[in-house]
Amino acid sequence: MDLSIVIVNYNTLELTSNCIQSIIDKTLGVEYEIIVVDNASPNMDPDQLQIRFPSIHLIKSDQNLGFAKGNNLGISRAKGKYILLLNSDCELINNSPKICLDYMEQHPTCGMTTAQLSYPNGKLQYNCRKFRSISWELLEVVPLYLLLSKEKREELMLHHYFKHDRMLSCDWVWGAFMFFPRSIIDKLPSKKLSEDFWMYCEDTLWCWEFKQLGYDIMFLPEAKVMHVHKGSSKSKAKIKANRKMSNENHLMLMKKIYPDWRWYVFKGIFLMKQSIIGLIS
Repeated sequence: MDLSIVIVNYNTLELTSNCIQSIIDKTLGVEYEIIVVDNASPNMDPDQLQIRFPSIHLIKSDQNLGFAKGNNLGISRAKGKYILLLNSDCELINNSPKICLDYMEQHPTCGMTTAQLSYPNGKLQYNCRKFRSISWELLEVVPLYLLLSKEKREELMLHHYFKHDRMLSCDWVWGAFMFFPRSIIDKLPSKKLSEDFWMYCEDTLWCWEFKQLGYDIMFLPEAKVMHVHKGSSKSKAKIKANRKMSNENHLMLMKKIYPDWRWYVFKGIFLMKQSIIGLIS
């Protein structure tokens, strides 16, 4: 089998249904399976997904495992040569799995590909990123990036400074769409995707571990996916709590990247920046 598509579901019956239907409608020329992991959804019956889509493999967890453990549970049942982690609030716009598969078959040094993500209104999302660093944070806080040429700004910073209109290598990408060979999992330190973070920043950590193994991570804009984004986190209070969790996790991750005095420098700059963001948001 070419591909196992893993979707973690939590109270998103309609979003997940739309996601699955888009896979069925758009994915051609690929032998695939769809694995849905329900994280003990309290407000929906996951069996409804099996009724709507009898061919899916439904795994019903008896507890909310979070994003990382939920994906690992799905991967543990996967039979495909490649894995696609796909958020439940995503819908394929074109045959993006085939585009990613073809690229990875031709580029064995590539460890992960991702697609161009857009909101339902068509606006692009900035899912192609650089790892945080002292210099990156300073460029934004001061902001020194205004002194850089547009081309240099894109090269050094990516994120919203990059138009997301051309293929390029990046440091990390959102977990909403991650396409990678199943074989890499066995090369990771824990023989599975890291579960250090229950949710948020786990995608950054996974990419960091892939990069530590020497693999490239590629952004392929010809692969196109609609991503509702925060489809299961709609309330302002929940979004605020999630942002707090994300910031805390980023600081924990940076201890891996800066395991010395530099982490304290980074922490000071990062917290100052987040305070400013909190005041204006």
